[in-house]
Amino acid sequence: MADRLVEQIIAAVRAENPVYAEVLGGPEGIGIRLGIEQAIDSFLDAVERDERPGAATGETWRRLGEVEFQAGRSLDALRAAFRTGVRAAWRGAAELGNEAGIPTPVVISLAEEIFIYADELTNDVVEGYLRIQSDEAGERERRRRRLAALLLDPDSHDPEAIERVADLARWPVPRALAVLALPGDSPGVIARQLDLDVLAGADQAGAFLVIPDPDGPGRAAALRRAVGSEAAALGPTVPPGEANRSLRWARMALEVVGPQIGLVRAVDHLATIMVRSDRQIADAFAQLRLEPLLDLPEPERERLLDTLRAWLDHQRHTPGVAAELHVHPQTVRYRIAKLRELLGDALETPDGRFELQMALRMPRA
Repeated sequence: MADRLVEQIIAAVRAENPVYAEVLGGPEGIGIRLGIEQAIDSFLDAVERDERPGAATGETWRRLGEVEFQAGRSLDALRAAFRTGVRAAWRGAAELGNEAGIPTPVVISLAEEIFIYADELTNDVVEGYLRIQSDEAGERERRRRRLAALLLDPDSHDPEAIERVADLARWPVPRALAVLALPGDSPGVIARQLDLDVLAGADQAGAFLVIPDPDGPGRAAALRRAVGSEAAALGPTVPPGEANRSLRWARMALEVVGPQIGLVRAVDHLATIMVRSDRQIADAFAQLRLEPLLDLPEPERERLLDTLRAWLDHQRHTPGVAAELHVHPQTVRYRIAKLRELLGDALETPDGRFELQMALRMPRA
């Protein structure tokens, strides 16, 4: 009787679930067949003893769930096949009951027990599937963090080690990548919103994401959407061997541009990064070049600094400076005369004007 029921269940699952049609017809299906046989035997034994079927086969079905995950079959396909099997089991049991002349109330009671038992087995197989899925996801995440650490190691770059870890982490090393620097300790929020297979990590300086093929179609828009109103800076696109440089530039951009909302690209701020790369030198340089203005009363100092910035930006074009500052051109001429008096020849030579422009880019300026 049990053998007949097993064959009916397997035939129904193969007929209604294409994913399992070949599986159950080959060597890979032996474990599933044994699990079905064990479940039926356990159920029938419990019925004979007038007991409720227990969970004696639970671990077997949890292991079957693990096997299904490792085989790459989806949980939805597994659940669909299980539902088919339960229906087939009930039909087969009803046929056997009818042939044996079992009263209808007893058959109905048997159906209830079958469905209760099937629910328990379903929970077991799903638990096993999710258990191994969670374990593998955790292991893959650990491997990916290890891969990120190898890629971003500033002292060495071992392509062979990176390839080995990348294979284990299921993350193909791209031909080009960029690193997104984040001000917080966790990259989780932005990583979850990115429809990209990125590497996430964090160190003492903050969180980061390794973005594969950042210049590919749609990548820039995807990054902007994911970052949204958060602060983030994207380093330059580099080969994998230079990933640390991309992270270093991204963090410099994040620092020198300030707490700007949205995505900042380091390549758009290279001049600022360059002049501010050493904060002590930058501060000393700004103080040295702008020293004659530092002792002025704050309102006058700010007016002269604003005028100097506009005058240099507009290449000494007085009407343009006046329009930007909303003052009369004569006021601009007066302020420039004052600046010449304070700064001397610095306004008269290309090198002097260049150094003033650099000084005005410094944080304290």
